[in-house]
Amino acid sequence: MSRPVVIMGGWLSSPADYFGMARVLASPPYNRIVYVVDFSRLAWARLRDPDFGPALDALAATVRIALEETGADKVDLIGHSAGGRIARAYLSDEPYQGVRYAGHEVVASLTTLGTAHATSEIWVKQFADWLEARYPGAAFPHVKYRAVAGRSVRGRRFGNPEEMIAYRSYEVSFGDGNLVGDGIVPTAACYLAGADNLILEGARHAPYNAPATWYGARDVVPLWFED
Repeated sequence: MSRPVVIMGGWLSSPADYFGMARVLASPPYNRIVYVVDFSRLAWARLRDPDFGPALDALAATVRIALEETGADKVDLIGHSAGGRIARAYLSDEPYQGVRYAGHEVVASLTTLGTAHATSEIWVKQFADWLEARYPGAAFPHVKYRAVAGRSVRGRRFGNPEEMIAYRSYEVSFGDGNLVGDGIVPTAACYLAGADNLILEGARHAPYNAPATWYGARDVVPLWFED
């Protein structure tokens, strides 16, 4: 039996943002049972560094449901954007704010999509520092890690709207707007030591402005998802 797939969304996302990707993974040739973590835009907006416990709790609950309903012993986990960092923390053995998640025991693979593993974002600094200090890179050798990055938009202070948005995002979060990335996260920031690092030319960050070319688009999923 194929393992169920669990998708953890990104910052200020809605579960509905991932239904299209879920349909792709549930269809041939993959035919997976897919669960999207029910964590709303409002729930994301309420998070304050370093308390990302509510997101971790929601992910843990979804994994439990996936295992119970399918009878599988492990899941394949996908984390988009900030959800990739949440997913990495979920794997950890050490308690986070008093809760031990130990997701590595029930996760066969973790794929991160446009996740800034290297970041200077002030609103996640404490959480990111905790994660990097205790579980850097592909921390668990029995979990298959893949880090996917897009290379599609160079930030420009004065360019088209997409280039200017990219410039601002790269500059505010990573200190330099003149970088190349997926339009929100620079390509280089998505690198995860010890993982299978994959760069997708033309891939963009999110479905709201690039429904046909973002990581979860029908024609993009086959470039990174391994059945």
